[in-house]
Amino acid sequence: MSTGVNSANEDVGALTARLRLDRGWSRQRLAHEFERLARQRGESLPPKDSIIKQIYRVESGRIQIPQQPYVSLWCEVFGVDPTELFAVTPPVGTAPMDETGSYAVTSHKFIPVYLGGEGASALVDRGGLAPAAGQWWVGCHKQSIMATDASADLYVWPWGVALVHLREELEFDTLTELACWRRGSYPESRAWVDAQVRAITGDPTVSSHYCFSGYWLTRAKWEGERLDRAVRLLSMPAQLLQRVDQTDDAAALLASGRQVEQVMMSDGVERADLVGFGASGVSVAYASWSSVAYHPLVTDAALPESEVVACELLVQGIWCYTRQILRQVENGVDPVVSASFGWRFLRAVRSRLTVAAAEETGQAHSMRAAVLETSKLVPQLDAALAALRDTEAGA
Repeated sequence: MSTGVNSANEDVGALTARLRLDRGWSRQRLAHEFERLARQRGESLPPKDSIIKQIYRVESGRIQIPQQPYVSLWCEVFGVDPTELFAVTPPVGTAPMDETGSYAVTSHKFIPVYLGGEGASALVDRGGLAPAAGQWWVGCHKQSIMATDASADLYVWPWGVALVHLREELEFDTLTELACWRRGSYPESRAWVDAQVRAITGDPTVSSHYCFSGYWLTRAKWEGERLDRAVRLLSMPAQLLQRVDQTDDAAALLASGRQVEQVMMSDGVERADLVGFGASGVSVAYASWSSVAYHPLVTDAALPESEVVACELLVQGIWCYTRQILRQVENGVDPVVSASFGWRFLRAVRSRLTVAAAEETGQAHSMRAAVLETSKLVPQLDAALAALRDTEAGA
């Protein structure tokens, strides 16, 4: 049985482990030394957990020659030559071909605002909204909104949720640049949506609670395994960045993110809440708690972009609605909703979202299952349904 470790790597791993153990150091202590030395040099490293994982991969023989700056850090800490430690002189300064050039992606932001059933009905009755075609549930209305550097549409669901869909065409050289753009643009996009919805409804109190993203990779610069890793990172770009409370230095944030990106693109991208739904040879696709990412390899055979958008419009519309119901429960009161959208309505929506239709394609089924699993909508929907049913029974 193959363990993924060859004898050459094993020799390097044994040597690096012996050097560390001879000093009585744990991997955590060695990671601390790497951090200290990197700070002296003015270099940025990824979080300590990632450094420890890199040390483990080298010592266990999974990697023979780590990327920079790890090679020079190892050699300086232990006072050895790279040829002696890693058997060959590493190609310092070289990078994979896809480290240069740019990629293009369409960003989809879904920003819901809860209006309540009466507010949504009044907005539709006022005029200016037309029935929205191609939706996963009936009764949705749509209106375009003027926006700078984006296309924007306001969708109104009859159960009381207004949802703004922002579509932005982007081009970056690195995934870290997208992650930084995303972090900076979220507050701006939500503030803009709040202002638009308040102006349209005339209600100064309404506000958005969150923003969910989807990324449609229109032009990739990666191939094979690295393409798969890139799409994984697109579905969870915040993984590349330090926490918001750790730094407000944009240059430092970008530099540290690039270090993490290089490690993950080289060694792999894993996270428990990451679910793939691509079709081999047709598409690469992943969903996570915070984003969904899709890259069509064969456009005519892959899912259409509109299908992914329609899925998220319904999922986020119901997510916002059920969250509003549970917020009332958590405040210690019986939830109050429109009679037309009580627990029987939620039961019907649950069936639509969780039960496969005969005409549904395999790719659409995989997408729906991945989005439901990562959004955790079903348990939230069930809790809201139970709360409404209990309220009705006790009335």
